[in-house]
Amino acid sequence: MTTTAPAPLTTAPTLPDGGLSNTSPTLPGTTAPGTATLPGSAASPSTPGTAPAALGGADFPGASLSGATAFPGTFLPDAPSQFDLVADRRGTGSLKWDFAARRRRPQDALPLWVADMDHATAPCVTNALLWRVRHAIFGYSEPDAAYDRALRNWFSRRYDWQVDPEWNVVTPGVVPALALAVRACTGPGEGVVIEEPVYYPFRQVVEGAGRRVVSVPLVRGADGAYRRDLGALEQALQASGARLLILCNPHNPVGRVWSRDELADLAEVTGRHRVTVVADEIHADLALPGYRTTPFASLGRQVAARTISCTSPSKSFNLAGLQVANILIADPGLRAAFRTELDAVGYSQPGVLGLVACRAAYEGGDEWLDALREHIARAHAHVARRLERIPGITATPCEGTYLLWLDCTGLLADTGLEAGELDAFMLDQAGLWLDDGAVFGTGGEGFTRMNVACPRATLDAALDRLERAVQTLHHHPRPRPRPRSFRENGTYSS
Repeated sequence: MTTTAPAPLTTAPTLPDGGLSNTSPTLPGTTAPGTATLPGSAASPSTPGTAPAALGGADFPGASLSGATAFPGTFLPDAPSQFDLVADRRGTGSLKWDFAARRRRPQDALPLWVADMDHATAPCVTNALLWRVRHAIFGYSEPDAAYDRALRNWFSRRYDWQVDPEWNVVTPGVVPALALAVRACTGPGEGVVIEEPVYYPFRQVVEGAGRRVVSVPLVRGADGAYRRDLGALEQALQASGARLLILCNPHNPVGRVWSRDELADLAEVTGRHRVTVVADEIHADLALPGYRTTPFASLGRQVAARTISCTSPSKSFNLAGLQVANILIADPGLRAAFRTELDAVGYSQPGVLGLVACRAAYEGGDEWLDALREHIARAHAHVARRLERIPGITATPCEGTYLLWLDCTGLLADTGLEAGELDAFMLDQAGLWLDDGAVFGTGGEGFTRMNVACPRATLDAALDRLERAVQTLHHHPRPRPRPRSFRENGTYSS
């Protein structure tokens, strides 16, 4: 019996070219503004033997700001930018919007906590994903030459950092990479330095591995900005014998984009003590206009040889759900130790859509990202202005990330509210779901973290709620809120 080979896969579907104008955006198959359906057979190739072209190194269609395919939502009539699109994320399995009850939060609390954005990703990413989804085969995938080229060019173009794709170990995220790095670089009971207040999984991955946290708190100056106490760090390294430090660069939650000189000082101290540095640089792309992240490993070959750089497009391009991170490790021995831990947990090939999204973002996302950074800077400034009308709460100076570190110590002093009651006040009286500062460790009590990566309408609704609640707290007797514990809340996310 003779069989005939199928026709080659050569014809790719054409995607619509929709601009990012102030109109209701639509997806293919949309029947009305503000509604959408998934791309179906009508939008897929119907001729036998035709399908999207092979993907090995091919150019993505529409990888520019003008070739936009936006997501369903509603533009406000006077929306000043694409980032003021108000999208309904409920019913999408969103951790941020759909799981209040499971995490023992009021259902009507406005969520500005977890670090993902209420903004559609870059159009070049959306187009690339639609193109790849229509191929309809999702087998095992690896980073290919085109992915490596996009990665190398991104870091060269944005940071003047020349990376070798051979350094790259792809993981499902930065937090898993932190956990793997702790296990690869230390033994049970050994110390690991963290700089609190800091992203709370730092402490979790250290303690979860049976290692010992060595906290060296940042120092807050009279200007409200945080700085590193190099003397305290030196003493902690000498006393603890720690040989690993986890750096947050830019720093979450305090918003510092560490200068090159500050990082060089850190490199000098850690180098003398032969300390490996795990640099969480997931927010690197989100340095605000006027600031630029310096990747720690870019300081020189000797620094790179003892650095594990944890990078990802997940924060800057809102891709957390696609779970892809690029862990750059220049030293072969250090990279091998890291891979050993990765292999031990059974992880091999990364998800194909994460690879597609990352490549598309790094190939065509510059213009969109720069517009986003401008939007975030305006949001920061807007919150600071609005807080002038809310006594007792100020925004810490911020140089990067879309996370604002709010100082509520004045509110506590003025009203008698206890630091342990602050989160309950925000939830029960203000109707806001934020991240309480206490979960970030030493120096976090009396603070709260607010995510401002949302449309202006959402941000103003949150600030209106906060202003009313603070006015009520100042002028009327209040019921004593029930403090909530971190573990009860279940806030184990970014």
